[in-house]
Amino acid sequence: MATKIVTGVVAFGMLLTACTAPKPAVVKKDPGLYIQPHEVAVKVKDGWLTAKTITLGDYVTSSRTNGVAANTPPKQWRNVSDAFYFTVKTASEQFPVQVLSTPRITFSNRPLPAYLNSLTGDAPLWYTTLGAVSSAPLKSWEFILKRNLSFLELNDNKPVGVLRSATDEVRVSAHNRYGTRNSYEKVCYEFQLKGIPVAAVIPGETPQVWIHEKADAAMRQTLAGAMLALIFNDKLGERR
Repeated sequence: MATKIVTGVVAFGMLLTACTAPKPAVVKKDPGLYIQPHEVAVKVKDGWLTAKTITLGDYVTSSRTNGVAANTPPKQWRNVSDAFYFTVKTASEQFPVQVLSTPRITFSNRPLPAYLNSLTGDAPLWYTTLGAVSSAPLKSWEFILKRNLSFLELNDNKPVGVLRSATDEVRVSAHNRYGTRNSYEKVCYEFQLKGIPVAAVIPGETPQVWIHEKADAAMRQTLAGAMLALIFNDKLGERR
């Protein structure tokens, strides 16, 4: 009889523990980057009597000016082409963006990711600088991107560029998943932070942009500047 009582007490205790034990937290699966809530509106204003400007969410550009801006490092470079610059503005900040094309040999004395460093010296690159803002006056960014992409790279979303500051680095890949395999139709540039896609842009006549909620305010601003540079670049996609 005593054994039955003890067994009953133990069973009741186990039941009570099971009922009162905290339930494991439910981890929501990341739905990924390419979903509607992550899309950011893009508006291109290009009238007959007004210079072209672009609005990307809260970010608005000035019109673009051809050439290399004064008092910038690329002003001293010998081999530069297709250069232009503009300003990105928000309600509280603004920063300059310089875009140009230059061969890889320009960076022969600087470290590059292996997929860029292995290119021949005359391989053309797109080079973009994103100036510092007042909230982070010492932090500027550079965006280095292969100019000539291959079908194999696009088919497999291979890395083709890097967006980096002195302390941070974002890998840039490119794919054609929204177009046709083995084609340059609707090339999409994807920005990956620590292996996670946090932004993407399809330039062209009707640009599309996605920015992940995981990107903080400072990173969103940098990503916006880099993607606006791609949208503004009317020579993007031209092979050399």
